[in-house]
Amino acid sequence: MGLREFFAAIPKVDLNLQLTGAFVDEGLLMIARQNGVPAETDDFAYWTDLLVNPDYQRIDELAAVAGSWVRYPEDIARVVYDIGVGLAKAGVSYAEVAVTPSEFMQTSSMSIDVFINALNDGRDRALRGWGADMSWILCIPRDNPRVGDDVARWSTSAAAKSGNVVALGLIGEEDAQPVGQFKRAFATARKKGIFTVAQAGSMGADGLMSAMEELEPHRLTETWGIHNHPDIINSLAESGTPIVVSVSRALRRGLAENASAYPLRTLVDNNVQVLLASGMPRLYQSSLVDEYVMAVEQCGLDLSDVVDLARRSIQLSFLEDERKKTLLDKFDKQLEFAKLSHLDN
Repeated sequence: MGLREFFAAIPKVDLNLQLTGAFVDEGLLMIARQNGVPAETDDFAYWTDLLVNPDYQRIDELAAVAGSWVRYPEDIARVVYDIGVGLAKAGVSYAEVAVTPSEFMQTSSMSIDVFINALNDGRDRALRGWGADMSWILCIPRDNPRVGDDVARWSTSAAAKSGNVVALGLIGEEDAQPVGQFKRAFATARKKGIFTVAQAGSMGADGLMSAMEELEPHRLTETWGIHNHPDIINSLAESGTPIVVSVSRALRRGLAENASAYPLRTLVDNNVQVLLASGMPRLYQSSLVDEYVMAVEQCGLDLSDVVDLARRSIQLSFLEDERKKTLLDKFDKQLEFAKLSHLDN
């Protein structure tokens, strides 16, 4: 059975792709040189080496440093285009990309309208040339709650509505700030009819429950450790709140000793709406296909389970109904062809 070839052949949707964890090295380094970063940064060689050999205890810092090299609208368009090309080559038809606009805008004079236009310049070129589509989740960084109201306002602006922004997000480690700091921003998003996403679980069950109760997000990401808390599992199953996870993230950050220890089977068996995503594919040195293959070969899921997860990712995306239907039709048609081409009968 050609499992990897099969998963590469089916149309895929990635619902938790983080922009600064998906940069393509060649394009990023070219941008850094054009912007004079090597000359102004004493430890530039150290950080470029970490791109090749990441220190997973400093992964968020590495992503932030790499993001600081991207300073102008044309830089943003270039990195987005490169990411779109990579998605297309990996068979990913659509991705919802987590972006932290305040991290880019603080080093430049870009307005939010210019920033969103730059994202969409790269997105449009990748869509026209390669067929990979992207939407944006504008995120509040946990360590900077002061920008929360700004990001909520940006996410619900006219520019956002016409610029493929589909959600407001919260991203970063939970020990940075208590979740209550972001309650007003999430309430604003809900009031104005935009989806919300919260990263939670890095500090265990208490942090996850706080995020669920205070923010009421439409989707959760990461959520490590919930398999030890039946009450949380039951709550997620009853509410139908999707959780988007990356097995590679748990491995790289030392949360799980190996993929077999990841509790994917437990979550699926307890009717949690769990979905697989790549997270930071460049820095985790993984891909969405790798996630699917690990789920079957090491996490105890059947092939049919993972196919269901892949299809569910389309159904639970933030796309409009008509675009979902188009993607679902494409998925069903190519699924049958992939089975005949790559799986033993």
